[in-house]
Amino acid sequence: MKRVWLLVALLALIAPSAFAQRAFQFRISVPAPTLGLGLEADLQRNLVAQLYGDILFRNNVGFLLGGNLLFKPDLGQFDRDLRGISPYVGGGLGTLLSSGGVDFGVNLDLGIEFAIDRNTGIFVGGETLFSFTGGSYGRLIFGASFR
Repeated sequence: MKRVWLLVALLALIAPSAFAQRAFQFRISVPAPTLGLGLEADLQRNLVAQLYGDILFRNNVGFLLGGNLLFKPDLGQFDRDLRGISPYVGGGLGTLLSSGGVDFGVNLDLGIEFAIDRNTGIFVGGETLFSFTGGSYGRLIFGASFR
């Protein structure tokens, strides 16, 4: 129960930044099903900060929390025909909270986002958390971004 309150408190702290013209994400992933939310903020022209929190539905419920720094250029700046396609690569730190304990680690992220219109995009990507204690947790993420 403490973890749920911790997650609610974390979301309450970062929720005001969602209203400051940032991207808000809905995320699902496979092979272990997860459901989550994310926030993106543009730092520079091609540099994005991302915070996310996902609920894992494996043998038992767990939480995956993390933050990434992503290089995410819009290919339209190189060729106008490719406008709205944004590949991204980056990494950061993450933690996996479950009944088995807490695992901290380095997070690597790779994917592509397609703009549907000016305020909406869909994305697909791969993400892996490499734990400092050994082992890794990888997944394929599908989602939508709303600006």
